[in-house]
Amino acid sequence: MTLENYNYIRELAGKKQRLDQRKEFEGRKIVIKDNVINHSDGSAYVELGKTKVIAGVKVLNGVPFPDRPADGALIVNFELSELTSRYHEDRINYSIEVGRVTDRGIRESNLIDLTKLVIEEGKTVSFVYVDIVCLNNEGNLFDAANIAALRALLNAKYSIGGKEEKLSLPIDRTKLAISHTFTKINGTLFFDPSAEEDNVADARLSIGLSDKVNSLQKGGNGFFSPEEVDMCIGKAIELREERFKILMNDIDS
Repeated sequence: MTLENYNYIRELAGKKQRLDQRKEFEGRKIVIKDNVINHSDGSAYVELGKTKVIAGVKVLNGVPFPDRPADGALIVNFELSELTSRYHEDRINYSIEVGRVTDRGIRESNLIDLTKLVIEEGKTVSFVYVDIVCLNNEGNLFDAANIAALRALLNAKYSIGGKEEKLSLPIDRTKLAISHTFTKINGTLFFDPSAEEDNVADARLSIGLSDKVNSLQKGGNGFFSPEEVDMCIGKAIELREERFKILMNDIDS
């Protein structure tokens, strides 16, 4: 990005305007496609504007962690390739951050009842692996990765020990912690940042929201005042209903 473009986007932000003409708290269109990976137990392709990610779920048996003998396990990984990392010089650490934030939103909400993934306590449990890959980065990978992971988990069907019976994951749908990401640019708050806005933002705040706030992740060198954090949470609460409808559309069909 040239210095001229950088300054222009920040100048627009100071006037509460955006390069793509959206309003301050207007999100981009979300498109979801199910079962796009043949050899996964569940998968989803998500477009958030022009940002595109794909998530796959695989459920495999394993030995429980020594400190959690009566729990299954959740492992989330996010990959940002060289091809899609033009806005992120530190690609590896950014990938780790997106993966950890996605993991935390699922884990802290207790979406999956890990106690129900025990096959033989202390010996065998189910491990739920969620792998997310960015196909095109046009901003806000946190929300795109979250939505793809949740949808893939919701449609996952797996079997134990080679049995024909297909099981769904023990998910409490009231605990779907949907990510809502805001940026602060030149004193103005915006929802669902584009890649250009990501690149010039002073600070970023991702909120994992179910019926309560499950997780918060702040990024960037700038700051959010307590009042700004409250405003972002309030806006996330307003916006969640529509995202929830999109996430759950046709999930039981």
